[in-house]
Amino acid sequence: MNFCTMSKDNETGVVLLDKSYVVNYLPSLDEKQLKIYLLGLTLCTQPQENDISFICDALDMPQEEVENIFGQLADAGLVYITCYSPFAVTYKSVKSTFARHYKKEKYSDFNAQLEALFPSVAFTNINQYTVYYDFIEETKIKPEVLITIARYCVNLKGEKIKANYILAVARNWIEEGVRTLADVDEKIKQLEISSEAIRAICRTVGKKSEIDIEDKNAYLKWTGSWGFQLEDILFAAKSLKNKGGFAKLNNLLDEFYRNNAMSAKEMQDYLDGKQAMYQLAYGVNKILGVYYENVEYIVEKYISNWLQKGFDKESITLIAEYCFNKSIRSLEGMNKCVAKFYGEGCVSAEAINQHLATLMQRDMQIKKIIELTGYSRNVNSNDRDMYKVWTSNWNFDDGMIEYGASVCQGKPLSALNNLLAKWKGSNIFTIEEAKAYSTAPSANAQTVNAYSKEQLSQFFYSLDDLDKLDDIE
Repeated sequence: MNFCTMSKDNETGVVLLDKSYVVNYLPSLDEKQLKIYLLGLTLCTQPQENDISFICDALDMPQEEVENIFGQLADAGLVYITCYSPFAVTYKSVKSTFARHYKKEKYSDFNAQLEALFPSVAFTNINQYTVYYDFIEETKIKPEVLITIARYCVNLKGEKIKANYILAVARNWIEEGVRTLADVDEKIKQLEISSEAIRAICRTVGKKSEIDIEDKNAYLKWTGSWGFQLEDILFAAKSLKNKGGFAKLNNLLDEFYRNNAMSAKEMQDYLDGKQAMYQLAYGVNKILGVYYENVEYIVEKYISNWLQKGFDKESITLIAEYCFNKSIRSLEGMNKCVAKFYGEGCVSAEAINQHLATLMQRDMQIKKIIELTGYSRNVNSNDRDMYKVWTSNWNFDDGMIEYGASVCQGKPLSALNNLLAKWKGSNIFTIEEAKAYSTAPSANAQTVNAYSKEQLSQFFYSLDDLDKLDDIE
C-alpha cells in the first residue's frame, strides 16, 4: 500500500498548488509542516518512492515525528489519515479542502451524540465537528453509523482518541463493505469474538501492549479473506521468535499466502526451502568469488527462478563451477549460462554433463577436420558455426566433411566451406559422387538461365523472407 495517495477527485498526477489554497492555508503552516506537506504531495505522483521513509530520510526526522505532523495537517483539514498501521494518508483535493458550510439543524442530533462520547472534551471549534461532517458527506455514510463506530473506538482507546483515528477506522470498515448499523454490529461482534485468539497471538509474538483495532482487523483479514486457521497463525508467530510484533507477522503471513503455504506443515516446508535457497545463494557466491551481505535479493531474482525452471542444488552448483572456470564472475553472467542450458533442455547435473560431453566431442571432431586441412589450432566459435551448418543444415556426415578437408589440404577452412556448398548445390552427399564430380565437374553442373546482375539484385531485395530461397529447386 502506498504511503501517500490523492483523493479520487484529484488524480491528475500533477503537483498543483492553487493560489487561493496557498493564500488560505499555507501561511498558517510552520516550516516542518510545510516541508512534510510538500514532500508528501510530491510522493503522491511517485509510486516507486512512495514510502514514509523517503520523508524521514529527506528531513532526517524520526517516523513518529513525521506521523505527528501529518496528524496536525489532518486537524487543519489538508489531509486525512487512512491507516495508522501501516501509517498512510490521503491528500484532499483543492476543491474539497476548503471548509464547507452546513446548516446547524442538519447535524444537531449528531453533535449531541458526539459530545456525549467525549464528556471531558470542550467542543469550542467548529472544525471539531466539520471534520466528521466532511467525512459523512464524502462517504455517504449515515451519521448514526459513524457515531456507533466512534463509540466503539472510544470504549477501546478512551476519550483521548482523536478524530483522525476514528475516521481512519471508519474508512477501513467502509472499504470492507461496512455501511449500515447492522454491518457495524456484526463487525464489532466479530472483533470481540476474536479477542481471546488475538491475546494468544500477542503472547506468542511478545506484544505486551493492549489489543487495538488494528490487531483485530489484521486477525479478521488473516482468518477471513486469507483463510488461515488460528493454530497455523500461532505456528507462524512462533517462527518469528518474539520479534517484530503484528507488523512482521502480517508480512510473514502475506508471504505464506502468496506462496500457497497455508498449513503449519506447508509453512515449515516453505521455510526449510527458503533456508536452503539462502544457503545455495551463499554457495554460488563463494564459487563465483562475489560477496553480498544480504542475499535476499539474489534468492528472489536468481535462485528462486532457477529452481522454478527445474534446476536443483547440484545442477546450479555445477553451472557456477563451469562459470568460474570460464572466468564468468557475476550472477548476471551465470544467469545467461543458466538460460543457455535451459534452452538446450539441460536442467539436471547429469544432463548438463552429457551436454558438455557432446560439445567436447563436437570440438574434437572439428579439430580433426582442421588438422586434415593441414592446420593445427584451437577451435573457435566461427568453426563451430560452420560445422553446425554443414551437419544440421546441409546434412553432410563427418566422413564426407573429412574427405572434403583432405581435398582442401593446405587451404583455410573457408575453402572447405565453399567446396561443401558446391557439393550441396550439386546434390552430392557421398564420397563416390564427390570423386566423380571432381573428375567431370562440367557434366554435373546445373543449367541456370542467364539473368543480368540487376535482375538478380531486384529479385533478392523483393523477397519478404530469405527463407523463400529454400523453395528454389
